[in-house]
Amino acid sequence: MTTRGPGEPEIVVVGGIHGDETGGVRAVRRLREADLDLKRGVAFVVANPAAVNVGERYLDSDLNRAFPGNPAGDREERLAAHLRKLVQDRTTLSLHGTHSQPTPFALIHRSQPRQFDLAARMPVPHVVDHWGVNEGAITSCGLSVEIEVGPQGTEEAAVAAEHQADAFLKLVDALPGEPPTADPDFFHMADPIRKPSGISYEVHVTNFESVPAGTTYASVDGQGLITDDPFHPILMSADGYSDIFGYKGAKIADSLERVREILLN
Repeated sequence: MTTRGPGEPEIVVVGGIHGDETGGVRAVRRLREADLDLKRGVAFVVANPAAVNVGERYLDSDLNRAFPGNPAGDREERLAAHLRKLVQDRTTLSLHGTHSQPTPFALIHRSQPRQFDLAARMPVPHVVDHWGVNEGAITSCGLSVEIEVGPQGTEEAAVAAEHQADAFLKLVDALPGEPPTADPDFFHMADPIRKPSGISYEVHVTNFESVPAGTTYASVDGQGLITDDPFHPILMSADGYSDIFGYKGAKIADSLERVREILLN
């Protein structure tokens, strides 16, 4: 961890939760070495440096499924316990990469309602509530938002990560200047879409675009797979996961105001 700016850190920017997602790591390293005119204390964190050094997602267990952590657990569980203490009372941005989505989007957890407000102000077109799916993420800890910045290991993702971090630091008044405007829509991520066994895989739908019932959404060894129910694909790709294509999503609303109405009811 490297702290920059005046006083104790009030803000946290995290990269490297997964060691093979280098865009966030590069952004964190660039920003902590840059001559930034910070107005608040900011902690810049590479979360799992050992995994980053070997280019692996994790060493013992998935760090982003390990929160709130266990001080007596395996390596990632101990890291999660340490990180939870750091981020619990601080506004946090966690930067991630993906195989499935070139355009950045935000992930939040419904158990922390303030995350909707923070994510809605980030320069992303989509905000995804992953409550009930992929539990144990850093978003379960206080005012944290994850941004999937783009294709893993690319310069595009590193540039996008730095752009998102810059916008975040302006939003929380840690950097001077106005952040970009934002007007995202909101989704809930639900059931995983399992991959049948096979050799070659293709995806025929686009993330966040509505897929009607009866659509051939993917194929395995040339054999089409047809959905019985309509859905919005999230994190869909042919090779991002070994056992699933991605997730079925449902659109919640087109505005933060409508999300608030739904959550209150």
